Amino acid sequence: MSEVKGVCDDIAHDLRTPLTRLIAGLERTQRRGLDEAQYAASIDAALNEAKSLLLTFKALLRISEIEDSARRSHFAPLDLNLISADAVELYEPLAQERDINLTLEPARFPAVMPGDAQLLFDAICNLLDNAIKFCPDHSAVRLTVISEPNRVGLCVTDNGPGIAQAEQEAVLRRLYRAEASRHTPGNGLGLSMVSAVARLHDMKLSISDAAPGCRIELTTRRTA
Repeated sequence: MSEVKGVCDDIAHDLRTPLTRLIAGLERTQRRGLDEAQYAASIDAALNEAKSLLLTFKALLRISEIEDSARRSHFAPLDLNLISADAVELYEPLAQERDINLTLEPARFPAVMPGDAQLLFDAICNLLDNAIKFCPDHSAVRLTVISEPNRVGLCVTDNGPGIAQAEQEAVLRRLYRAEASRHTPGNGLGLSMVSAVARLHDMKLSISDAAPGCRIELTTRRTA
């Protein structure tokens, strides 16, 4: 019950601001005598706020779907080398726009584990998106695939502001925004989704300091 209350409090707090902006913008439009162009701009702003709210609710529902473990029925052997390569290819243009060096270090051997390929791809994309978002221009993001005798997984390292040790558990809560990310666009659901995917796959998620930057690792025991 305490956890449910915490999630409800987070949702109420983080959705209040965009709802307030949406209502205030519509009220201003209603009060003022606007020309056609100004009226269209106000409508566009309201639509953007509404779409952002809808994306937040969709993300919350997606996390709930993942956490109910129904997706385990889709588990099949997969190679993290292949999924990671697809994710890096997707995010290379975004990194290049800011001259960020996005690199993939594949494992020398197949990093095979049972899982849902789409969910793991989404989790890796969330990690890359966060790393690129918070890194300064002309910096670096690295995705490393781990394939060892007793474990497989992956690690994303960047040289952005990092996550303070005191916040490394809190950032996995839904809608939580670390202090360093308060003024960066987003809804605080990215790492919550990654955490849900990790739990579904019995993976350990760890956050550490990359000095400078952040290191996030997802690993699980290698199965026979």
